[in-house]
Amino acid sequence: MSFFRFVFPLNSRDFPGKRWLNVVMRTLHICSATGYGGGVLLGLPYEQIRIYFIITAFSGLVMVLVDAFSNGIWLIQNRGWLILLKIVLLGNLWLIAPYEKWGLMGIIALSSIVSHGTANFRYYSPIFRKRIDKL
Repeated sequence: MSFFRFVFPLNSRDFPGKRWLNVVMRTLHICSATGYGGGVLLGLPYEQIRIYFIITAFSGLVMVLVDAFSNGIWLIQNRGWLILLKIVLLGNLWLIAPYEKWGLMGIIALSSIVSHGTANFRYYSPIFRKRIDKL
């Protein structure tokens, strides 16, 4: 198998428990992101909301790895680009400290767009300038 086909298989990979892993990780992600976001919006000290940040980052990383393993095409579609943008924003919130709350709102807005956007938008590839489902 070539490296290209390993990263971009013709059919997405699946494994036992993938659906439930995604459900559990998404649930953890939403709950912890809510705790972290609420703490930031209320101005709580970072020490009090650090665990929420860690759980949010961990669950998000697991979801990214599962999606990338299933099919690397995800990385060149809008849904992948926007999630990578969320990660960059989250990692740089401290740089925009006075506007951290706005950065967090931007991350939440990107999450909503990725989750609820049309398939034509989510599966659109800026690289190929069209919707792509397979390489």
